[in-house]
Amino acid sequence: MMPTKTVVTINSTGRQTASFVRVASAVGWRVKAQVRTCEGLVAEELAALPNVEIVEGDLCQPKADLIPFLNHLFEGAKLAFINTTHWGDEVAIGKACADAAKRAGVTHYIYSSMPDHSVYNPDWRPLPLWAQKFTIENYVRQLGIPATFTYTGIYNNNFTSLPYPLFRMELQEDGSFIWKAPFHPHDPLPWLDAEHDVGPALLQIFKMGPNAW
Repeated sequence: MMPTKTVVTINSTGRQTASFVRVASAVGWRVKAQVRTCEGLVAEELAALPNVEIVEGDLCQPKADLIPFLNHLFEGAKLAFINTTHWGDEVAIGKACADAAKRAGVTHYIYSSMPDHSVYNPDWRPLPLWAQKFTIENYVRQLGIPATFTYTGIYNNNFTSLPYPLFRMELQEDGSFIWKAPFHPHDPLPWLDAEHDVGPALLQIFKMGPNAW
């Protein structure tokens, strides 16, 4: 049976996107998955999945080269999950992806965004890795393409990242661990397993359509 839907992803070896690629492949969707390089454990895993087309290319390339690359990536796709990173000019890349999606006639565009609290108070400094995403989100909204914006919580996978965990815990003499972070000990935190939670959630959002959100 031929895949019924075609979806574009970028930075496809990242935790969020790889999670979605695995799920989309499992339900028979065709995935055009951009990666910077085909080398690496996750890239090789995704390339072996059914219905997944790996599209190798650097999103940090000059605009004159990036536009035709993105046009090729989005060709034939009506869905897109876009998660930009801080490597390169994130805002420029995010805007270029949204422009390409609009040219291709994408009918549901999901962008992994973050809020920027600094827009509510000039005395609050923007968070460096969040403000860019909020800028891109606003650009997508202005384009008028059917879109949904997801805000993820804290990856519990950061405790197990290889080769070095992003979150470090201190082993205690009794065998327990202590994690020190700038949060009040009684504040609830929005944890998630990025590798297993994100993919199924995105699939359901796509199935419900942009008007549901």
